[in-house]
Amino acid sequence: MFRNRSGNVSWSWSRLVLNAVPNSANDSKNDVDLTPKQQDDLFRFQLTQPDPRILSEQSFYVAGIVDYPSLSTRILIALRKASILTSSSPFVHTSLITRKFPHQLAIISVQRQRTLVGLLFFWEEELVRWRLLDDEEEEIRRIIGEEEAAGEGGEMGEELRVALGKVVAKRSMPPGLRGLANDAMAQPVLPGYADSKMTVPVELAANAK
Repeated sequence: MFRNRSGNVSWSWSRLVLNAVPNSANDSKNDVDLTPKQQDDLFRFQLTQPDPRILSEQSFYVAGIVDYPSLSTRILIALRKASILTSSSPFVHTSLITRKFPHQLAIISVQRQRTLVGLLFFWEEELVRWRLLDDEEEEIRRIIGEEEAAGEGGEMGEELRVALGKVVAKRSMPPGLRGLANDAMAQPVLPGYADSKMTVPVELAANAK
């Protein structure tokens, strides 16, 4: 929380990042966000996992936070120890990112710690998006079921199925493609979790099969 120029109290997650993980002399204050490529690489890699919503041992390596798979595994262990991530549920507890974070993740540099925080907030937003799409899909399926039970359908039923297809496509669409997608979803990225075009290190792609 902070006061803006008008005197009102505001909240900024990037300010939280910079406060929790202080600047070093050579760090840019704007380096907390993942690049579009990092976002897409992480998202596509997660789709190859048994539970795409739970960050895995190699997620931080694929996203470019670290240069070695073994270090990515150590990051996951540290985040779970701090209860920011769990092994059994698809949640990111960003409220637990505090001033202790630099000590909890001392295995990586300050700059990478800050980018890691950016990744955690990014993934939290992706999980919220997924849950909203789940709710939308559930509602559409409910209406389709009611229409079929009543012996109705026709044009309305077809429109509902098209809407359902769009929701399914949106769920597996990487961030970089979302702004390009039109209402017709002419080139949908349907759930084929092993997309041959994804940018994933060769050794990880092999392990994911």
